[in-house]
Amino acid sequence: MTAVLFISFFILLVLGFPVAFALAITGFCMMLIIQGPHALAALPTIVYDSLESFTLIAIPLFILMANILIQSGTSRDLYDMVFDWVGHLPGGLAITTVLFCAGFSAISGSSVATAATIGMLALPEMLNAGYDRKFSFGIVASGGTIGILIPPSLFMILYGSLTDESVGKLFIAGILPGLIMIGLFLCYTVIYSRLKGFQSCKKASMPRRWASTRAGIWGMALPVIIIGGIYSGIFTPTEAAAVAVAYSGFVAFCIKRIPLSRLKTICLQTLQTTSMIFFIIIGALIFGHIVTILQVPQKIITFLGQAGISPLMFVIVTGIIFIFLGDFLEVVSITLITLPLIYPILRVLGIDPIWFAVIMCINMEFALITPPVGLNLFVIKGIVKDADLLEVFKGTLPFMILMLLTLIIIIAFPFLSTWLPAAVR
Repeated sequence: MTAVLFISFFILLVLGFPVAFALAITGFCMMLIIQGPHALAALPTIVYDSLESFTLIAIPLFILMANILIQSGTSRDLYDMVFDWVGHLPGGLAITTVLFCAGFSAISGSSVATAATIGMLALPEMLNAGYDRKFSFGIVASGGTIGILIPPSLFMILYGSLTDESVGKLFIAGILPGLIMIGLFLCYTVIYSRLKGFQSCKKASMPRRWASTRAGIWGMALPVIIIGGIYSGIFTPTEAAAVAVAYSGFVAFCIKRIPLSRLKTICLQTLQTTSMIFFIIIGALIFGHIVTILQVPQKIITFLGQAGISPLMFVIVTGIIFIFLGDFLEVVSITLITLPLIYPILRVLGIDPIWFAVIMCINMEFALITPPVGLNLFVIKGIVKDADLLEVFKGTLPFMILMLLTLIIIIAFPFLSTWLPAAVR
């Protein structure tokens, strides 16, 4: 029965069904086969239970916050601020792109939003300045992946809601790994820019730097408010999302004074993204319900026990599986399909779930830039009309090596992702 369940799911994917519906259809059909008419009575309860989590409220709130900031032009202010301070360095535009990805990730929580925003701002500038096309595409697509590692991370919120782990600790666990990845990206960017002889831009005057800093400080204050408020105990991560929406609304409509007519566009964009995520959650919970009935996690645990697999080998094997699934599915789907199966095994093998969350998050970053479903690749293709997916993918390869190096470092030195969460207990 288990084989039939998973084969049916992949057949629906191949036929072009959206992931949410493929999960829901295969799960519910199997429920009907096993439970008969009782499956109809169980379905509303499963759907309701999948969405009643207080933690999940943070997802639409952070999405709303990011859309407000993008529509208000705050992202442009942040980019200009970073560029005025580092644009004169060798490869200044590329350095600006990496640093902006890190900064904007800290206020959006979404890799796709980060890649789309930085792509619209940086790609025309880099291409006009004579930067190599593949390098330009790669740095934007790969830099966008930092969005699910730097807090506030929508992936970490989802992980916390599925496992009951502290979202606050998950947020802070991604900080040091995120800084390591940013550092590696910057080192490669500087070295590549020097070797290729990319021209640096004219150094901005101090008055201009301070002017752009004053404009960008409104956006930079947001991660301080979110992270500072959470770890000072003023509010929970979900409450932090509400505070972030209120603050971004104040900046957009009171400071930037954008017209209220844009509120309709902001709300519609938020509704579209949130609906997509929540439909996948519902489908995954229906699928997960039948997986639990079939006792798939218990069977996997028994198999691992008989095979004598070590915790490290389990981490490596699951990492390979995540990267493989990333060729066909996006982050939310992979997380909702696999985590309910994997989390009980983590407990049995004695693997720190916070540490594993960071490892899984980095693996999910690969999913965003691997074809045929790498969302960031499509974002870049949509911005640069004459780009093709293969060209964009080739540009990401050096950065994928750096991401793999980050992953190896985190696996080899677990304290890099567990020290900060332990310090805030």
